[in-house]
Amino acid sequence: MNNERVIAMDEHGCYSLTLETADLIDIFIRPVYKQIAVHSLNYYINSKGLIVYGWCLMPNKLYMICKTQKNSSFGELRESFKEFTTEKVMEAVGDEPLERQEWLIEHFRKNTGLFKTFKKLAIWKQVKEMQVLDLNRPESIAEHLSLIHTIPVQQRIVRYPADFIYSSAFDYETGTEGLVKITRLPVVEAALDDIENRKSVFKTKFNRR
Repeated sequence: MNNERVIAMDEHGCYSLTLETADLIDIFIRPVYKQIAVHSLNYYINSKGLIVYGWCLMPNKLYMICKTQKNSSFGELRESFKEFTTEKVMEAVGDEPLERQEWLIEHFRKNTGLFKTFKKLAIWKQVKEMQVLDLNRPESIAEHLSLIHTIPVQQRIVRYPADFIYSSAFDYETGTEGLVKITRLPVVEAALDDIENRKSVFKTKFNRR
């Protein structure tokens, strides 16, 4: 997904945010790490003021369309989420075989400080760019939802977006709650339906040729 640099962050704006793992390590392959990501999202939604409109967890990336409640700072919450998930993932890494532990720690160790002498563990890369979305343009939100929902299909993990349980595609297609407690806006759902209908019409016309 193409990102646009955000010059002045609106702490209460809506963003299309992509978190990438350090060195693009495929940490979210094993169920234990996937569940950490899911539980962390729900914890921040229920207790920290995070509002998620859509998400998709891939082996080395977490895609989100999200904002914060008015009493929360987006920048602070984002960094807090990264630190929280790092802590939980590293706890789980402790159960890995020693050789695997050492390999992961080496990739997640980040040199910080004035002279790069302080070593800090971080599973995520630094977020430098995001894309701001206008909640008054539901078609824009729907377009980004459609994009992140089709990533597992493009990577041939599943045939249909709703078959991939580690995303919000299931929620939007079935109208029921998936693994993460997302916020579904009726106007966005209608716009998303329009996109899917256009895709269906295009596929029908293409298959008739």
